[in-house]
Amino acid sequence: MKYGVSGTGDVGHVIASKLIDLGHEVMMGARSASSEKAQKWAEEHGSHAYYGTFEDAAKFGERVFNCTQGIHAIEALELAGKDHLNGKILIDTSNPFHYEDGHISLDPKYSGNTSLGEEIQKFLPETRVVKTLNYIGSSMMDFNYDDNDSDYAPFTAFYCGNDSDAKRETAILLYDFGWRDLLDIGDISMSRYTEMLGAFWVPLYKKFNSMKWGFALSRNFEKTPEKIALSRGYL
Repeated sequence: MKYGVSGTGDVGHVIASKLIDLGHEVMMGARSASSEKAQKWAEEHGSHAYYGTFEDAAKFGERVFNCTQGIHAIEALELAGKDHLNGKILIDTSNPFHYEDGHISLDPKYSGNTSLGEEIQKFLPETRVVKTLNYIGSSMMDFNYDDNDSDYAPFTAFYCGNDSDAKRETAILLYDFGWRDLLDIGDISMSRYTEMLGAFWVPLYKKFNSMKWGFALSRNFEKTPEKIALSRGYL
C-alpha cells in the first residue's frame, strides 16, 4: 500500500521507516520539496521511499499519517489540500502542545470542549480521521514483533475516530507495528483525553530521563488488591 507521511521530525521518521520495513511504499512530506530531512530519509530507505511536499504526500498516499507539530497541523493539512485527502484514512499522531518553563499546556484553541483531533475532523469532513499513538514518545511507537519471542508491545494502543471501518484498518496496522493490546475508546471526541494523556511524558521523562515507557491498561479484576499484595510478599 502507498502511505503519505506528513512531517519530518522524530515521529515522522519512526512511522515512515516502520511502514517501509512492513513493505509499503512511503512518501515523506514537508513544507518544501527541497527538505533536506525528507530527502535524506528517502535516500536511506531504498526504492520504495520518496519525498515531496505535504501536497505531494497527500496525493501519493492511499492512507496518510499526520505527524506534524500539533499547533501547526491544520495549516499543514490545508497545504496538503482537502481534495487530496477526501475519502482517505488520515491517522493523526499530533498534539496541540505549548512548551514553557519545563511544562506542557494544551493550546486553548484545542482544549476545553474540543480537541485537535475533533478540529481536524471538522476541517476535513470527507476524510476518515483516526487518532492514535499521540500519547507516547516516538521511540515507543513501533516494535519488532516476532511470534516466537516476547519482543512485543506490552502496552495499550488507544485509538478513536468516527468511522468504524477506518478504525478497524488502523487497528490492523497497529497490530502490524507490534501492538497487541488494542483499545477502541470511541469517537473522535475522545481525542480530548489522549491529547491530555500525551502531556504526561514531561513528569515521566524528568523521572526516568528516557521515553522508553508506555501506558498499560489493567483490566484483570479477578484478583483483589489484597491478593496481589499477598502474592508479592507485601502482606
